[in-house]
Amino acid sequence: MIDWTFETFDSLTCADLYDILRHRQDVFVLEQKCFYPDIDGKDQVARHLIGRGAHSTFLAYMRILGPGDYYDEPALGRILVTPEARGRGLARTLMDEGHARARALYGDVPLRLNAQAYLKDFYESVGYAIVRGPYDEDGIPHYEMLKAA
Repeated sequence: MIDWTFETFDSLTCADLYDILRHRQDVFVLEQKCFYPDIDGKDQVARHLIGRGAHSTFLAYMRILGPGDYYDEPALGRILVTPEARGRGLARTLMDEGHARARALYGDVPLRLNAQAYLKDFYESVGYAIVRGPYDEDGIPHYEMLKAA
């Protein structure tokens, strides 16, 4: 059972923010050996979706940016499942939850994301199509992808 919380930046607790930044650092910087500015000034305008398991264990995360905050469309990003929680289908559950939250906020509109190339097939399986790429972002091949309304 996953307990989902969906917060604005201002409603995050200090502990939530610490967990978010720690897990993003662990996955995107350390695990992937990619040195990039994760703290990019967009967290303050994003909504933050956190999935926790038993004993409030941090399992999954994504941020959702509104129309105009990154792209014309709402954008999903910083999508992660912790290494300990992988292999259980949680990434698909996270995407379903993120899509539902984005639709509740912005209606039935297209959604955009930047996918690491090795995850292209996964994102296609949840309804995204390539609109640009591959291209290099911080030393990792990426595709810009769009999910139609």
